[in-house]
Amino acid sequence: MENNGRQGSHMYVLTLQNDGGHVCTLSGTFSPLAGWSRHDFYTQLRTDASRRYPSMASATVLYFSLDKNTL
Repeated sequence: MENNGRQGSHMYVLTLQNDGGHVCTLSGTFSPLAGWSRHDFYTQLRTDASRRYPSMASATVLYFSLDKNTL
């Protein structure tokens, strides 16, 4: 496995399920802004997910993980 791209300091995974039973998982890395809390990031991620996938605007969160992007 090779990775030449720049990665953020944290990795996230968010899985949502809407009322129709459709499931959407988003994942990636990011570096938080100074002063951001875990809740700030979660709120922004939900907002972004709703914009990208309108059918997930009122979806239920099945899974959320946010960890430092280190081994």
